[in-house]
Amino acid sequence: MSHSIYPALSGAKVIWQQMEMVSNNLANVTSDGFKQHRMALTSKRVNPNALGNSYVKVAETVHDMRDGSLSTTGVDTHLAIRGRAFFMVQGEEGPVLQRSGNFKIDNEGRLINHRGQLVLGDGGPIEVPDRERMVIDKQGVVRTEEGGEVGRIKLVDAAVLSPIGNSQWRSEGPLVPIAEDVSVIQGSLEKSNVDPIKGMVELVEASRYFEAYQKTMQTSDELDAKANEIMRSR
Repeated sequence: MSHSIYPALSGAKVIWQQMEMVSNNLANVTSDGFKQHRMALTSKRVNPNALGNSYVKVAETVHDMRDGSLSTTGVDTHLAIRGRAFFMVQGEEGPVLQRSGNFKIDNEGRLINHRGQLVLGDGGPIEVPDRERMVIDKQGVVRTEEGGEVGRIKLVDAAVLSPIGNSQWRSEGPLVPIAEDVSVIQGSLEKSNVDPIKGMVELVEASRYFEAYQKTMQTSDELDAKANEIMRSR
């Protein structure tokens, strides 16, 4: 069997993974606070006596943490972060992080996200007395309209993050201090940082690479069949 089929197979496999990643990015182009994922590929040389002398592999998968654009909503409970930081909410298995600030006040006067999870402040959940209108400054300090301070939005960062779905993240290590230029914008939402046009171009390019790898495997298979036919005719 021709050794060329194995490097082509490895290439088709990782390109398929890339197509799935780009497709997921495009599917979340309207998801508030979504951060696109990106993949870098590399080739790896192996023993030339093995099945093929080089393979394509995933070098790394990275998360693009650049800010998304702002959408002004005018809703007091809608918050957006500028800079590298995350809101912390209470998940089922402990605190989780998110960029989306599509919050609201529940029946008990607590600030929650769209899944009903409590938004955490430096001293615990953020609670607004008697459902008063709240005012939040750029440092995340929450006050009532009369000026009484009720808490401060907990903004955190982490060196290592793992996506867990629903545009949320879990820290895989200790939290780290946030940068000094981080700020909170009240009455706005951060949109996804996915560029749909660029994503479509990447998807088309990846599909062409996948087709090329498929063609290589098909050609290798045809050459093997011809070689076998020649051997049988002798």
